[in-house]
Amino acid sequence: MTDWNLGSIGTAVHALVPNISSTLSGARLLEIADRKREYVENYTGVAIGSTAITIDHQDIIVNLTASQVVRSQLLSAAGQNVSLGDFSKGSSTSAFSTAAQTFEDAAKEQLKSLGRKVNYYKAWGV
Repeated sequence: MTDWNLGSIGTAVHALVPNISSTLSGARLLEIADRKREYVENYTGVAIGSTAITIDHQDIIVNLTASQVVRSQLLSAAGQNVSLGDFSKGSSTSAFSTAAQTFEDAAKEQLKSLGRKVNYYKAWGV
């Protein structure tokens, strides 16, 4: 597989989360993906470029982005009907929360498997 860019992340999120509202797609979706890329970069201590996302980090960033998109759709749909596949806000709001949490939990498990860069420093004692 080849390296992805933020647009590839956005395409994968669109495949996972149907009916993304127009307020969240496009540039806004890429901003969310970029923030999640930075989060993974800070967590792992590995530099991840926005145009060179390796296979090790792709699913994690997709899952974190999808989780944020689902949560944002709930927040931006105040008083409106919103749907996610077979679920709609009126019939099962908890389904949205469950979907968002599922994406986030999957990403956290994947992050744990990658590991974390740890730095040790020795303090100069008195």
